[in-house]
Amino acid sequence: MKSKNLLVITGLFLGVFVIGADSFIISPLLPNIAMDFQASISQAAFGVTAYALCEMIGAPLFGPLGDRFSKRKLLLLGISIFLIGTLLCALSPNLISFYIFRAIAGFGAALFLPNVWAFIGGYFEVKTMNKVMGIVMSALSLSVALGVPLGSFLAQLSSWQMAFWASAVLSVLSGLVILLVIPNTLPSKTKLHYTSAFKKIFMMKKVPQVLSISFFYMFSFYTIYTFLGSYLTNTFHFSLTQRGFVFFTYGLVNFIAAIFGGSFMNKVGRENSILFNSAASVILALGLGILGQNFPLLIISLILLAITMGLGVTAISALIVTTAPQNRSTIMSFNSSVLYLGLTLASALGGIIYQTHGFPPLAFSSAFGFLLALCFIWRIKNSEKF
Repeated sequence: MKSKNLLVITGLFLGVFVIGADSFIISPLLPNIAMDFQASISQAAFGVTAYALCEMIGAPLFGPLGDRFSKRKLLLLGISIFLIGTLLCALSPNLISFYIFRAIAGFGAALFLPNVWAFIGGYFEVKTMNKVMGIVMSALSLSVALGVPLGSFLAQLSSWQMAFWASAVLSVLSGLVILLVIPNTLPSKTKLHYTSAFKKIFMMKKVPQVLSISFFYMFSFYTIYTFLGSYLTNTFHFSLTQRGFVFFTYGLVNFIAAIFGGSFMNKVGRENSILFNSAASVILALGLGILGQNFPLLIISLILLAITMGLGVTAISALIVTTAPQNRSTIMSFNSSVLYLGLTLASALGGIIYQTHGFPPLAFSSAFGFLLALCFIWRIKNSEKF
């Protein structure tokens, strides 16, 4: 691979890592945030909901911009908005302001992430694109492996606000790298028409189905992940450092799996990769619900789930970005929207379920979501045979 391409991948990887770390950082910090603002776990979890809701709403509004204007400029604008929101989160005097500042960060992520995947889809040729997608996607996993435990360590060292200060510093670094290494793409000469762009996307037969797979994958994942830190505290009486170690283990395995996701995809095919990993995730989520009170079995199930998520999400992203090659930014913005719709419902409904029924029903809800994703990819695969 050319050295120029390696620099481009590095810039995108760092940006996705920063966004990912900020997205995931709240889960192990929820008990601390709730205590500081004198709120319940479910109330603190609405910080996740606010971020996700603005990502969900903002992504379709910003998506067509990437098909019309320079993706480099949009990436820089997105990371700048995200930086402002993150800085303000660290300064939040109360829970309401924390919600608002998380929302600002969510709008920044809504502009940034879809244009990352769209840029990859348009800049690299297909086989290379699959591998690059896996590498850059692995930044989300690395953010779990390194970003979340680091945030937990900083919070224990000082306060939970320190995690957001660290995220702001990394955001500045990411913006500088993107400014220096990402090439400036020429703007399109076509006019920006939201209605026609949206209509063109959803007139494609596969689009609703592939977006549904993304939705159910993220709903299933976040149903477990958002409340995993609270479950470890309540069931095993884990400290912040111990919770961080669990997230580190999950994230590191997920990171390694995502790196090889592109190669695995090239060998078995995108649809087969999604099909296999969806089926495995159903079984593993059920195992978490049934065996989750046994810590060794919990860890084994999480490690295996990290592998299936790393391989599966990479294949889903590659499938979506190639579904509408002329409107990559638009379709990836809708992908971001449905991902965060899944996160919104998982954090909101999951908070109610967790408070009233505990962790096992969350795991069973997750298994059901993976099952629905399995049904959609099965339908897509079979329809392509005829």
